[in-house]
Amino acid sequence: MLLPRISALLLAAGTVNALKDAYPFLMLPVSQDDLSPPQSRQLATATDVETDAIAYFSSGTGRDRSFLFTQPGLQAEDFQHMPKLRRRVEGVSGGQLQVPEVMGGARTESIVDGVAKWMGAEKVGGMRRFELAALEARLRTAERVKEVEKADDHLDQVLAGLEAETKESYIFIYTGAAPPRSPTEELDLPYEMDEPYPTLHTDLKRDTRNYHIRASNSTTSNPQSGLPLFEKYQFLSPALFMGLTVSLILFFILYVGVSAIAGLEVSYAAFSKEMGPQGQGKGKQQ
Repeated sequence: MLLPRISALLLAAGTVNALKDAYPFLMLPVSQDDLSPPQSRQLATATDVETDAIAYFSSGTGRDRSFLFTQPGLQAEDFQHMPKLRRRVEGVSGGQLQVPEVMGGARTESIVDGVAKWMGAEKVGGMRRFELAALEARLRTAERVKEVEKADDHLDQVLAGLEAETKESYIFIYTGAAPPRSPTEELDLPYEMDEPYPTLHTDLKRDTRNYHIRASNSTTSNPQSGLPLFEKYQFLSPALFMGLTVSLILFFILYVGVSAIAGLEVSYAAFSKEMGPQGQGKGKQQ
């Protein structure tokens, strides 16, 4: 029964939403009379799903009329908000191929090209491809539900118009795809150097050439005139300048101290005079 399968699809759509680049794929009706009908599964790669669809189209007859719909940004959970599509799926007799999570998303153009390769270009004349408006992933839940309901209405109108053209049976494919990238969205591109091996600029190298400067009052003949002190003299650095200044100050202090000591005038009797109690007693006796 289709109803239990649709319910299982909706249940899986609500619980499985962990894969970022995975999109659903739905194909119906699938004839149960085939020896090896395509099997539904929860997770598959885009190549496997496309291969199964191409093999199904190329293995039987009565499949000259098919409609392939692609909607960028479609997710498996969006089927919960598409009642018209659910009723249409329930009213179709036959099986279906459903894959809620297709890595990378199955491409309808690859399916058409594969059928043309296996059966010939004349066999794809009845395969018509459509692309619906993309669903933005950044929309809030309420806004996304409204967009999904609009897509459901538009899809139902398109299918009703196609069914009105003829009453023949058809195959319906509805798949998601990667949404188009916004122009303002930043691309994560690998870093590329402008120059693989940039050469060292000559103005950053140390100038070791010898200059012979002539004394002149003209500023044009002397290229170093008007330069700061530490740029004019090559061998005078700030550290060396401070060291020389401190050395001169210390040398001046040492010179003053030595001069003061050398200028002291003390008689030799001052060294022979007794300054203790005995010397004071001798002075009183005299």
